Amino acid sequence: MIKETSTSTAWVRVSVDSYNKRLRVDDYSGSLNEVLFLITAQIEPWVEKLILKSRETDVNYFLDAGFRQEAVINGYFAGVNMAFLVRYLNYDRQVTALGESEEDILQKVHGLSFPAFHPDPKGIVEAVPEDAKRLAELYASVMKIYPTPIYDPDFVLQTIRDGTLYVYLEEDGKIVSAASAEPNMKWKNAELTDCATLPEAQGKGRMQQLLYFLEKKIKAQGFMCAYTIARAQSFGMNKVFHQLGYHYGGRMTNNCYIYSGLEDMNVWYKLITD
Repeated sequence: MIKETSTSTAWVRVSVDSYNKRLRVDDYSGSLNEVLFLITAQIEPWVEKLILKSRETDVNYFLDAGFRQEAVINGYFAGVNMAFLVRYLNYDRQVTALGESEEDILQKVHGLSFPAFHPDPKGIVEAVPEDAKRLAELYASVMKIYPTPIYDPDFVLQTIRDGTLYVYLEEDGKIVSAASAEPNMKWKNAELTDCATLPEAQGKGRMQQLLYFLEKKIKAQGFMCAYTIARAQSFGMNKVFHQLGYHYGGRMTNNCYIYSGLEDMNVWYKLITD
């Protein structure tokens, strides 16, 4: 649920995410003192993590106010850098037992050399509303735990109508791999997300082709930045984004419920204005 609140000198836009027990401040303007007041007023007893998308110029103010930085996305605000700042309201939420293994995965990804990538858009389909049910079926079969109800056809349908671009590949009339781009029209960025491939269809480079296709679509629409928030425990997804030239922006601790439960997530971003 999105909530917008304001005073005479400030405004904030907050994503209220009770499923993941977090609040995320997606945008703000005006007096930083008033912005902080409005953010604090949204905190309820169930909130374990507060996330703020801060402009680079405002980071020091919020750090002094008790936030800490977990990740960055350069170019997020129509070319202006953004920092993910966080404050934990539950001590256990800020503690992860998998940091060492996740760092090992990241180092292995960074140490890889890749063969030349050859884009192949053949067979890639841009989803229409009538595809919502089949997309939801793919997600339900692959993602047992996910931050959003992507397994619900009505949810997928609504996101399509709201502007999310889904693309997919199919075999024998069955969707085997899909991904999406969620556009932010105001700030000219898009999140590449909802990546899923059936187990029997993995290892053939399908996801890389889908993500490259999405990147080119949003670039053609004048977007400046593409990013993703990928499972820190997933070697495959981190590998794909590194291979596509994305930059590692940091790790967000116990960020959302996905795959095995509450997991750490790696941020990757790419400026696509070149």
